[in-house]
Amino acid sequence: MTAQTIKVNNLYFYFFLVMPLIVPICYYFINDDISAYIIFYTAAFACAFFDQKEMVKSEHESKSQLVASVLGIVIFPPIYVYGRTNASGMKKWRWFFVYIAIVLASVFTSAAIEASMSLKTTACEITTSIFKDKGTDTRCIIVKDLETVSSGYYRAKAVLTNGVDVPITIEEREDNYIYVTLAPLSNLFD
Repeated sequence: MTAQTIKVNNLYFYFFLVMPLIVPICYYFINDDISAYIIFYTAAFACAFFDQKEMVKSEHESKSQLVASVLGIVIFPPIYVYGRTNASGMKKWRWFFVYIAIVLASVFTSAAIEASMSLKTTACEITTSIFKDKGTDTRCIIVKDLETVSSGYYRAKAVLTNGVDVPITIEEREDNYIYVTLAPLSNLFD
């Protein structure tokens, strides 16, 4: 008589694998990296919890290893992937490197979003200072519709407190300075 093991439901494990993609998505919408990481860790812990329940249910583990899983997730999340794939008989190195690739993609995406937001914020501050130099109290609220024209040159719109959307050109120079040029509009300073 042979004992049959129940097939593991890997759904929560697969959700855990793509959890790093939550960070740039949340950062894009919330604009707060701490909140994005809190959401990531909360979702990762939930996936690990339900995945551990599935592992116990499928008899690959005699009891839930949740404390070790949480510790692995906090210290270095790929540890959980390696341990989980090892316990379930999956190809551990393949899934480990898949997770690392997803994390790296998430990091590069987050860095690109951060650079774009930083450029928009700086351009808005410079636009406000241009108006201040002209003797008006009009300020830039936000820079939107940022698009790359060529390397180091961007086109966008600055939304002002007087309700006008001013087309601007942003230039990033090699000396780490940002130059903003306002498009001439009639009645702009009224």
